[in-house]
Parts: sequence; C-alpha cells; structure tokens
Amino acid sequence: MSRYDVIVIGSGIGGLSAALTVARAGKSVLVLEAERQFGGFINPFARKKFWFDTGIHYVGEMGKGRSLYKQFENLGLLDDLKFRELNPQGFDRYVFPDYEIRLGNSLDDFHSQLSKDFPLERISLNKFFIRFKSIDRSLRDLQKRKGVLATIRLLPKIPQLLRYKGYTYKQLLDQFFVDPRLKAVLSGPCGDIGLPPGSAAALVMIGIIAHFSRGAYYPIGGSKKVRDTYVEHLESNGATLKRRSPVESIELKDGKASGVRTTTGETYQAPVVISNASALHTLRDMVGYSKLQKKSVQKIKKARYSIGSVCVFVGTSQQPSEFGLDDANIWNYPSYDIDSLYRPVLEGRQMEEMAFFLTVPTLKDPHANHAPQGKHTVELITFAPWKAFEPWNQQPVLKRDPDYMQIKNDVGKRLLNAAEKYIPGLEAKAEVIEISSPLTNSSFANTPDGSIYGLDHIPSQIGSGRWGTRSPIEGLLFCGADSLGGGIAPCVTSGTAAGKLALKTLTTSR
Repeated sequence: MSRYDVIVIGSGIGGLSAALTVARAGKSVLVLEAERQFGGFINPFARKKFWFDTGIHYVGEMGKGRSLYKQFENLGLLDDLKFRELNPQGFDRYVFPDYEIRLGNSLDDFHSQLSKDFPLERISLNKFFIRFKSIDRSLRDLQKRKGVLATIRLLPKIPQLLRYKGYTYKQLLDQFFVDPRLKAVLSGPCGDIGLPPGSAAALVMIGIIAHFSRGAYYPIGGSKKVRDTYVEHLESNGATLKRRSPVESIELKDGKASGVRTTTGETYQAPVVISNASALHTLRDMVGYSKLQKKSVQKIKKARYSIGSVCVFVGTSQQPSEFGLDDANIWNYPSYDIDSLYRPVLEGRQMEEMAFFLTVPTLKDPHANHAPQGKHTVELITFAPWKAFEPWNQQPVLKRDPDYMQIKNDVGKRLLNAAEKYIPGLEAKAEVIEISSPLTNSSFANTPDGSIYGLDHIPSQIGSGRWGTRSPIEGLLFCGADSLGGGIAPCVTSGTAAGKLALKTLTTSR
C-alpha cells in the first residue's frame, strides 16, 4: 500500500498520539520511524537483563480526571496502561549545600514549609503564591478555551499573561524575594527544561511546578510499557508502522504536502503529513528553504535548541533504600547560584561544579522487570554542551575514537563519584554502566545538537514563539517538543491536537 489518509514522520510519544488519534477514527495511517525501534525518547534499552528508561522519569496530571489522564483515556490506553503515584509527601528532592526541601502533591504544603524555613520572606511568599496560582489558573483556562464565549471570559486574564510572557523566571522571583537561597530553592525544578532561572521563561516554570504539584506518577512497566501499549493499539486499529524508514523529503503538489519519500526510495502518498521530527529537520531538510517564505526561514535560522545531556545508566546490586532513598527524584545543586552552575554549559563548556538528577526506577515501580530480582537500576543525568562533543559527530555510531570515549567517560565518572553521596558503593557493586552523550541523543533520536527538550524554553520561544500544530506548508502539521513544549504532557497534547486537525482537514477536503 502506498496511499494513506495520514502519514506520521517519527514515533516519539507525540507522533504515536497523533497516529492513534487518526487510527481510532477509522482512517488509514502510516508511521515512519528512522531508527530500529519505535518510541523516540520513550524507547528503552536493555543491558544484561537491566531495562533502562531514556525519557520518562515522571509525569504530572495523571490523577483521575486530570488533563493528561483524560488524554490517555480518550486515546483508549488506560485499560492497558497504568500509572503509580510517587510519594505524595515529596516526589522531588531539591538538595543544596546546607538545605533540602521536597515538593509533593500540595503546593500549599510546599509554601508552608518555605515560610517556616525562610521566616523573613513569609509575606513575600504569600504574595508570590497568590500570583503563582492566579497565573496557573489563567494558563489552564487558556488551554481549555473553546468557543467564542470561553474566549470572551478569558479576556480579563490576558493582560497578566502578556505581562509575564517576556519575563525570565529570575525576573519574576526578583520581584518578590531578596534571599538568594530562597530564589534558588524555588528554582529547583528548572532542570525539567534544562535552563537556569536567568534564562527560563517564567510562564513555563509556573506551568511545570503547578503541573507536578498536582501529583507525580510513573508508568507501571516503565517507558517500555508506554511504547508497547501505543504500538499494540495502533496495530489493532489498523495502522501501519515501519521502522528503519528515514524520510528524505516531504513531497509537495501545488504547494501542499502530498506525501513523502524515504532515503531508500520508497514513496508514500497522503493529503496530510504530520511530522514528529524537529521543525528544523522537517523544514530545512525534508521540505527545503527554497519552498518556504522568508519569514519561516528566518524563524528556523534564529531558533535556539535546548541543552544536551550526559546520562549514566547503572545496573547494580547495591540497595538504594538502605541509604534512605525512596521513589523520589533528587535534584542535586552544589551551589545556590544556579545560573553560574549552568553558565559553562550554555557557553559550550563542561559543567565545572556538577548539578545532576538522580532517579531509581526500580523504587518507582518495584514489581516491574527493570532489573533481576533484588537488584536495581539507577539513572544519573547532567547537562552537557553539544560543542564539547561535536568534533566526533561525523564518526560512525558506536565506533567513535578513544578521545570521544575518554571525554564521555570522564563526565560519567564524575557523575558516579557525585552519586556516592546518596548511594555509597554504587559503582563498586555495578553490573552494568552505560553512558550516553549529546551525540547519542542526536544519533538515536535525531535531535538538533543533541537537545533533549526541543526548542529552548526561553521567553521568545514560548506561545507564538514555538511552531504550534500548523506548519507553513498546507497539509503539513507538527507535533512534539517544537510544537507546544518539551515533556510528556505537551508532546501528547500536541500529538492529539495534530491528529484531530488532520481528521478535520480530511473531512473538509472532501
């Protein structure tokens, strides 16, 4: 079969959500994945019977009736896909040199604890959280807006959103607080978008903190279960999925998308094409600048992509719970000056003082087959610059020279040493140690410059600064991190939105 109603390029969770939306409506859909496995950043990997997640560490809004729950429910996935709530008293630990606090499923509890710990800022904290909740309500109302009446009701809230749209998170915090320690603590979740408070968009940070403060969840069975459930439901709804099928070009007819051609010469036709690839790769490489208006080309060339990462995946016989660890993630900050911690990476150099993220999936999902009986998986992540690894970009995957292995292993060793603070003996009792770099992200997920969050979440690249669902080419739609934002929930939202728009396009074109 070479003709479909919809073609989806890429099988990250955004692309899978778009494809499933179309397939459940009875339309024919083809999913083309460039790599050996489906899933993008929800594609796990195994080493010696240890399974490692690459992209899902926790999600918010999965309480019954919440926004992400409803989306998975509408996709028909929740009979087969279950989520476990992480510690409601504190699923994120923000650890500083002489202070630690947890964020749980109550923003009021978080506020109360901060007021006790920073009594001189109590009045400012009250004012901040009033403003925080007001902005959060406005953002949620904006997302739910449907119809003229709802839009009219939202109008009084627009000035507040417009006011803060150009703010960095640091600028927002500086309006309320004096104590640099408190401002750092409130910036603990910045790692979720890979930016320090001096760069991160204020509205995005409010959205992230609010998103998780309503509860954090982990998929039972890990990212493998999420990926496999999507694939099974797509196949049962008649979708066609092809691996190792990288798209070379998006074909146009009379200026409209009409299909795709793969690098191996296959051609497929469809009146609607949805790209889950980055906007950069889609428009520059698959469409071509010559077929775009100047405004779109300029937007692509000015785009700034997010930070890369070095990850250490450890399979170990060490027992993290013996050292007080539970299912909470740890954000470790060796300084209260988070902007200074990030500065080297943003300038293209390795982090000097290592901030990092630590998570133990086997404590989040104790009954899954992440590891052999009695053993654990531990994942460590720090941010890393593309420039430090770019010299080896053209070398074959898994065959890069010893200099590359040295620089990657040096960062990995620093991460392992830092993690001894929380899990003594982690490396000594390791049975598997696998290290990834920004080149890994580029090679296996085709992300620009090894980025992990799509377009950077700076003030100029949120809202209309991103691409949304519609591309500059009629019949070509976007989903994924460049569409609405990075992370599981925004990508699922963008995928379902693209799928619904594709269905509407098919209906109106007949």
